[in-house]
Amino acid sequence: MKILVTGAAGFIGSHMVKALVDLGNSVFPLDNFEDYYSVDYKRLRVAELHQDPNKLETIDISDRKSLEQAFSSFKPDYVIHLAAQAGVRLSLNQSEIYISSNIEGFYNVLCCAEDNGVKGVLYASSSSVYGDSTPTPYSESSLTLRPKSIYGVSKLANEMFAEIQARKSKMRFRGLRFFTVYGPWGRPDMAYFRIVSAGLGESNFSLFGDGKIKRDFTFIDDVVETSIRLLDDLTTRGEGFSDIVNIGGSRPLDMNYLIELVQKQTESIITVNKEKPNPLDSEITMADQSYLTSILGKQKFTPLEDGVERLVSWAKGKEIKQHLRAWIENTK
Repeated sequence: MKILVTGAAGFIGSHMVKALVDLGNSVFPLDNFEDYYSVDYKRLRVAELHQDPNKLETIDISDRKSLEQAFSSFKPDYVIHLAAQAGVRLSLNQSEIYISSNIEGFYNVLCCAEDNGVKGVLYASSSSVYGDSTPTPYSESSLTLRPKSIYGVSKLANEMFAEIQARKSKMRFRGLRFFTVYGPWGRPDMAYFRIVSAGLGESNFSLFGDGKIKRDFTFIDDVVETSIRLLDDLTTRGEGFSDIVNIGGSRPLDMNYLIELVQKQTESIITVNKEKPNPLDSEITMADQSYLTSILGKQKFTPLEDGVERLVSWAKGKEIKQHLRAWIENTK
């Protein structure tokens, strides 16, 4: 297939491009190299994971004209939309970027897809749409969605846009609610990245709260493989189809356990600086896999213990370890 991938320099995006190309697809990767975290890190990630880094086009999805040119020149069959302003902790005064990138940008992608005869859009949503009002495990059919962050609100808005557009177009849509994705080449603003850096003696670690909040950690390879299989399934759906699918291992574990795992893998004792709980953090996230299983059959997700071992092995690499502190410090 011809697949246009937005956010192709990002954590999930770079791994996605590699997997799609390895499977023989024709891929048009684009990214705006936004500086929320280190641009140098993003470029190194692209150089490592993209077979041909020169193919990546620097395009901001908020720039409708440039995006239209990309679509019209490539004429994709499908779009995998991963571009977004990441993170939940930006202040209200910084939150305009959630609107321009996550909402306006998503709208631009939909319009360009419609104008260029795209058959379907697979797009990134987030477990952040659930908030604390939804009982665990989180089900896609839940009607008690109360995001605790503007980021979560923007992702919920994307889902609504897609559902509305599906009703009046021939395109197919599938939103993927990712649950705390981690692994090699991950985001330096995330707790797991900072814990590993601290375990390797490259930085300190600040913990918000008492470490008892639980996350449904999902290894990057599982996310990419499952997403591509869900794209293949989407191609078989009828025109005007739209749904949402959780991608998570359904095994919530707390931050204290994650710290213990990293200490074991790095043979270290991490000094934890405890800070007040962040009001934007949910107490627990946990994916209900029932709908995913109904589509693809029972899925085997990488245990956190194995995933952390692979993450630490990557972080110990000569060209990685020496930069961990700088990558973390360059995060907004």
